[in-house]
Amino acid sequence: MTSARNLLLSFAAIALFFAVPHAVAGPREDAKAGLARALAALQQDDPRTARVELMNAIKADPTLAEARILQARVLLMLGNGRGAQDELDRARQLGAPLGPMRHLRAHSALLLGDPEAAIREATAPDADPREILFRTRIEAQAYQALGRFVEAAQAFDRALALAPQDSTLWADIARYRIATGDIASALAASDRAISLAPKSVDALTLKAVLARDQYGLTESTRWFDAALKRNPDYVPALTEYAATLADMGRASHAVALTRRALTNAPGLPRAYFIQALIAARAGNYTLARSLLARTHGALDGQAATRLLRGVLHMEGGNATLAISELKPLLAAQPLNIRARLLLARALYADAQYADAEATLFPLVERADAGTYALTLAAHIHRALGHDTVAAKFAARAAAMTPGPSLVYRGAGTLGETAPAANANPKAAAPNLRYIRALLEAGQGPAALTRAKALQAANPGAPAAAIALGDTLLAAGKPADAGQAYAAAGNLRFDEDTALRLIDAWRRAGRRERAEYALRLLLWQNPANVPGQRLAATYWLAAGQHERALWVLEGLRERLGNEDALLMANLAYAYIGAGDAQAALPFAVHAYRLLPASAVTSDALGWALFNTAPGDTRAIELLEKAEALAPGEALVKRHLREARAAG
Repeated sequence: MTSARNLLLSFAAIALFFAVPHAVAGPREDAKAGLARALAALQQDDPRTARVELMNAIKADPTLAEARILQARVLLMLGNGRGAQDELDRARQLGAPLGPMRHLRAHSALLLGDPEAAIREATAPDADPREILFRTRIEAQAYQALGRFVEAAQAFDRALALAPQDSTLWADIARYRIATGDIASALAASDRAISLAPKSVDALTLKAVLARDQYGLTESTRWFDAALKRNPDYVPALTEYAATLADMGRASHAVALTRRALTNAPGLPRAYFIQALIAARAGNYTLARSLLARTHGALDGQAATRLLRGVLHMEGGNATLAISELKPLLAAQPLNIRARLLLARALYADAQYADAEATLFPLVERADAGTYALTLAAHIHRALGHDTVAAKFAARAAAMTPGPSLVYRGAGTLGETAPAANANPKAAAPNLRYIRALLEAGQGPAALTRAKALQAANPGAPAAAIALGDTLLAAGKPADAGQAYAAAGNLRFDEDTALRLIDAWRRAGRRERAEYALRLLLWQNPANVPGQRLAATYWLAAGQHERALWVLEGLRERLGNEDALLMANLAYAYIGAGDAQAALPFAVHAYRLLPASAVTSDALGWALFNTAPGDTRAIELLEKAEALAPGEALVKRHLREARAAG
């Protein structure tokens, strides 16, 4: 998105419109005065006031094409592509020449999700030559949106040749480098934009987004605050800040920001999408559907939209529609575990059992498969008539003791991935899939060699460092993997990187580093569910039951009561905190959810022993837990103490 001052370009360009004869001449003096006040407001980076003045000017003289064009500029600043397009169309009907409006039409097309139209407008022969920089920037962004990165790079190079000291251009380049995965270069470009214009609201917003990815949600808030202090009505800052706060669990503040964004840019799809996401997370699916409908399809096809629609269709009982959203998403992102789980569930609900099994297989064949995935696999195989296989998956789910994480499968076979990777060994996307295919095929040394080469060719790409870490972990070198993950984390410390880093350090016996990485994850992302689960596990093991209890109760409020492991851990935490009576209902419910589990059997037996030491059912349950998990030290200790007391 473009800052207000840069989008204005020059008042000389606006003056050009005043010099052009229009269909109806002689606008009223109050309309002219409103137009002048709007220009003055824009000089002060105040598009909201400018918009009000222009609305009054247009009301005073609806035939004033200059006001329509300037209103389009303001709407573009506010991210309202549809409104800008309508104003430009009206100006054209009033006789304004098309050429001087080409750059604005290109920008509105880009905002409306039509990059091909944006390119046509930006490169039209009659386009204003004085807007060459702006048009070239729009052209580059449009190529980027189409995934035509070579042409986008060429366009950005042409723009740099025109204006090497333009802050907004450097911000555009930073976003381009984010899209290509070169985060180190994106950070450098963002810093360049800030240095050239320290008070640019656009550069500050970009810095906030990069800080969110590089460090975490908490770090980004100070940059968003700085951007909104500079311009409280800057729509991109409002929406990105709202999305950040929503992920931090601060829903009410997030909604307030989206409402402010909608005040400045009525009908803004991004704002409605964030509101829909917040509603869905709160379980209000009817409201979420209503809000998502207000985007009018502007965000359809985006990964986040497909995932949300998939969830809403499933909650509405329409598995077929859910499949239509989730299949393309998984095809584009085969390593998206959440999408894979949801698609498998939708296929199962739609009685497409064979497809459900094939979709879920890359997850459940791993030793570290989660309880939900394993339980779903049991249901699928039972529906297929594979009772023996279903029983094995049910037993693994009940154990709730996943093995070590393994290489994730599903990226494709060697035959599918090798041609594109070998055509360009330095290209990230095809080689990332090829490396995982090599690992899946058991060709660890070849995968490691390719991963090292890819990381050397793309030192600024966290995905390349993660791929190297994965190959090192598969080779049994967790300490080296930890170093690779740490390098990735210095560029992008998100959940995926953090959990890998924690696991690698734990396996390498570096508990202090694992715990530091976990603390950093939760400090920057306080509402992160996997991080909170892991922290609760650490605190339970360390005997810090009150701390664990606080986290676990928060998770229960968010996730509900149908997670057997969460219920069992709540029971353990209450017992450790000295309130066995409060623990008993959680232990009973955990056991009801998974009666064949050693964990739930132990939790209920231990809760019964602590509430009623003479109850013989406590010993029976603890003995059952030992039979199910004979090597588990905690189960052995509980049984030993119960027997000694008897």
